[in-house]
Amino acid sequence: MKLLSDSKILILIGCIILSILLISFKGISFGVDLSGGSTIVLKTDEPLSEQNMTVVTTILSSRLNANGLSDITVYPRGNDEIIVEIPKTADLDRIKKILTQQGVFVAKIDNITAYTGQDVAYVEEPGLTPSGYGVSFKLTPEGADKFAKVAYGKGGHAVELYMDGRLVSNPTLSPGLADGKPHPDQIITVAGKNPTKQDEDEAWAIYTALKSGSLPVKVHIEYVSSISPTLGEEFIKGAAIAGLFAFLAVGAVVAIRYKKPMIVLPILITCASEILIILGFASAIGWKLDLASIAGIIASVGTGVDDQIVITDETLSRESKRVKKSIKRAFFIIFAAAGTTIAAMLPLFVMSIGMLKGFAITTIAGVLIGILITRPAFARIVQYVVKKEY
Repeated sequence: MKLLSDSKILILIGCIILSILLISFKGISFGVDLSGGSTIVLKTDEPLSEQNMTVVTTILSSRLNANGLSDITVYPRGNDEIIVEIPKTADLDRIKKILTQQGVFVAKIDNITAYTGQDVAYVEEPGLTPSGYGVSFKLTPEGADKFAKVAYGKGGHAVELYMDGRLVSNPTLSPGLADGKPHPDQIITVAGKNPTKQDEDEAWAIYTALKSGSLPVKVHIEYVSSISPTLGEEFIKGAAIAGLFAFLAVGAVVAIRYKKPMIVLPILITCASEILIILGFASAIGWKLDLASIAGIIASVGTGVDDQIVITDETLSRESKRVKKSIKRAFFIIFAAAGTTIAAMLPLFVMSIGMLKGFAITTIAGVLIGILITRPAFARIVQYVVKKEY
């Protein structure tokens, strides 16, 4: 069949097959509002500049990643709020402790600072140490020298270890560490050989604070909202039903306008393929679909139907028998509209404003997929149909 040998049709078919494979093997990830989980809203003690807000969100993300919690999303809202989206499988209590700790670490001997968190070069994950359950870490050469000077001759004195002004451990300094020589290996002990869950959470909070560094400001939890997995499933079902009805409504309107299945079917098939390719794109980049992202898909597909109507009307127009010229005129309109849509979405994408970013990504992806893949293929199909029918 001549139509199937067209390069634009082959590109569309290839993208559809690739999307099906991606969705089948990688699957589609859903955000907290669809899969269930919790959203923590953090409040800073004072408004932050854009640069400091970036530092805070980066440190918080690093802390969570250090705990193997890469599925958690962290983003700013305004200049004094940070949103943390947590999947249903995460340990909410431990995450709360990690997030609210500013992470200012100081070690003192006789009220003299021996070293701080900035002198820590390497941190090991919490575990059993010779002195109990805690966190082992290594000082930088400069930090070890500083500790050696302060600790010299003070064997038997307490080494007071403070985190955010709170005493977390006060081991006795052994004479072997008070000889004036650098001893980079240090331990923060939080419990004995049989730690409780609270002790483990405390150790992990200390570990992540030392590993990621301290926050420039204190943050506290403003509120926590949770969505059950059951409610998330209901949202997914509702979104799917709404999408189906929207698809049927579009089909009905197009059918009333053109009254010819040979024109209506390509429009609907193109819409369906566009949705499939967008979902394949989301699967490929690991983007989590939330309600805002679904709204972006609907918006981009809606503009796609408009574009297809423009292409169809220009092709069917009796003002000119030169179909190619009509198609070029249609694509001039389509590219202009796509440019304005992408320009409107870019600020939301660049500013990374949480859910609005999801809306922007899916809308931009949908528009680009449309003008580069589905619209050109649809134009070829319409030309073929018109040539055959008329």
